[in-house]
Amino acid sequence: MMETVKQSAQDLAETMGDHMQERKIDQQFNARLKGIERNLSQIDDRIDALGKRFPRKQGGGFPWGLVLMAGLGYALYNPSTRTRLMGMIGNVSPAARDVAESAVSRAGNAVQEVREGRSPVEAAKSAAQDIGQQAKSVSNDVKRDVEATASRTADKAKDQAQDVKDRLSH
Repeated sequence: MMETVKQSAQDLAETMGDHMQERKIDQQFNARLKGIERNLSQIDDRIDALGKRFPRKQGGGFPWGLVLMAGLGYALYNPSTRTRLMGMIGNVSPAARDVAESAVSRAGNAVQEVREGRSPVEAAKSAAQDIGQQAKSVSNDVKRDVEATASRTADKAKDQAQDVKDRLSH
């Protein structure tokens, strides 16, 4: 009897530890995501400032969007970086991972379109629109995935607690 109680307590502690680890990973992911969002916002502000300093001439201008997409594509070109990033995103939401993978693919397609003669501005704008539409279309799926993960974790902890309670009462 005492061994069973001891094992139940160890199982509960392990489950709670797993739950805490998952929560810590979620918090780290959210913190990194917020950092990326801040960086993108700063880049956007800098691009706006440059646009004001150097107004665009009709039919010309520097393709900043293409540069940004190329930079992202280059960063994600490294297989280990891409795998780790996609894995982290996939842990939170498979739908978000799918959109991120599609965005990487779409950015590569835009670069190929430029190589084939398409305007860099048009290619970047088209890719950005496609990626934005995909992200909007799965936002509810991402929310559902995060809620489902939280619910499963809570249910698992509740079941473990009930098991311990049942074993202690017998």
